[in-house]
Amino acid sequence: MKMSVRHRVLSGVLAGAAVLLAGCAVPGQPAAPGAAAALEGETLTNERVSTLQAAWSDEASEPAGRRNVITLELMREPLLAATDEIGYEYHRTQAEQQAQVVLRVQGIESEPSEALVDAIEASFLLAAFTLLPEDTSVLQSVAEQVEAEAVTNSRTGDFSAAAFMESAATAVQIATDEANQGSPVWFVNFNNVNGLTAPDAPWLATE
Repeated sequence: MKMSVRHRVLSGVLAGAAVLLAGCAVPGQPAAPGAAAALEGETLTNERVSTLQAAWSDEASEPAGRRNVITLELMREPLLAATDEIGYEYHRTQAEQQAQVVLRVQGIESEPSEALVDAIEASFLLAAFTLLPEDTSVLQSVAEQVEAEAVTNSRTGDFSAAAFMESAATAVQIATDEANQGSPVWFVNFNNVNGLTAPDAPWLATE
């Protein structure tokens, strides 16, 4: 998926911007009871998913569906591990600063919770991987890794790299339009990305 010229306007913004319990799930087998998903020995619990959803809705005022939250959290650590592949020098402070921006535009002066910083980090990283490189081949590779290694339960659905990339492409268009209109929180639109397919309902964009 080639990046259009209008998308490159965001690269300067990104370039200049200063999973919970250990699990034993095996790829190809359902996630353990109480878990929404597991990846690389880390379990994403249903409680953690609820915490992230609350951060999006209560702090950011940008509600996100359950599958959207799970998608972002499954992708967050793999994307962090792959930043060198797109030549992006990322620091956690960038997510902290962007989370503060999300609160400030609402007139909120308190500091963001760690859950909100995690949520923003995933969204901001996804923005970087879709907009900084000339193409999205690295993002595609990371999504395929998650598809191969993530384990989920029936409520969560299966992770699909193809569904994820299709959903990310839609989010890029929306985020780009908002950035071009001067929105300082354009990157929150990536909280709508979904790579999880519900049983008998492939490529479901939202829950």
